[in-house]
Amino acid sequence: MPVFHGSWGVSDEDLFSRAHKEFVAHGDEPFFALVFSSSNHSPYEFPDGRIDLYEQPANTVNNAVKYADYALGRFFEKARKAPYWNNTLFLVVADHDTRVYGDSLVPIEHFHIPALIIGPGVAPARYPKVASQIDLAPTLLSLMGLQTEHPMQGHDLLRTSDDYPGRAIMQYGNNHAYMVGDQVAIHRPSKKPEVFSYRQGKLVAAETNPELVKDALAHALWPSIAYREKRYHLDN
Repeated sequence: MPVFHGSWGVSDEDLFSRAHKEFVAHGDEPFFALVFSSSNHSPYEFPDGRIDLYEQPANTVNNAVKYADYALGRFFEKARKAPYWNNTLFLVVADHDTRVYGDSLVPIEHFHIPALIIGPGVAPARYPKVASQIDLAPTLLSLMGLQTEHPMQGHDLLRTSDDYPGRAIMQYGNNHAYMVGDQVAIHRPSKKPEVFSYRQGKLVAAETNPELVKDALAHALWPSIAYREKRYHLDN
């Protein structure tokens, strides 16, 4: 039985406990699993007595994040002792910042999110360049030692060249930003595209860059076109 049930369903503890059981049940069979933490979403409900509250009242975003961290930590304690640990790569990543807001066309500082790849044999390292969530799946495949062809737009972060500046994709309302290094192209509905440099946490108007603008538009439009026309696959 769940230890706690709130507006978003069961608590993260219950979620990770069930995930652990499912992973163990796979035995030696390969598997892929997605676990979505929800306790750190409004109205920030979680079971009592698990954490020393960061602040009062209890149901705040900071307390909920602390509880989510507690639940994830307990999961990894179990996972490290489980048979599947030695054959599994874990990706822990946010889908967005807790508070994406601001008056700029795209508040880039609020799109800086954590991503951790954890597993046996994964050497500690930090990727210093700009990266995007879509890069994580190709990087995981590389860490698995798989040589594959796939239609994903992401890059294998383990095999980028020294002069590769990195790039990221961001959506803020109806504004779409495409960032390469410190250069950012932004498309808005019924507006001409604009190009900026991102310096010291601010967007500074820059000279237009036609190639960057076209690449930005392609990344904004391609997913919906590919899905609608069923073109997101490899040729047989």
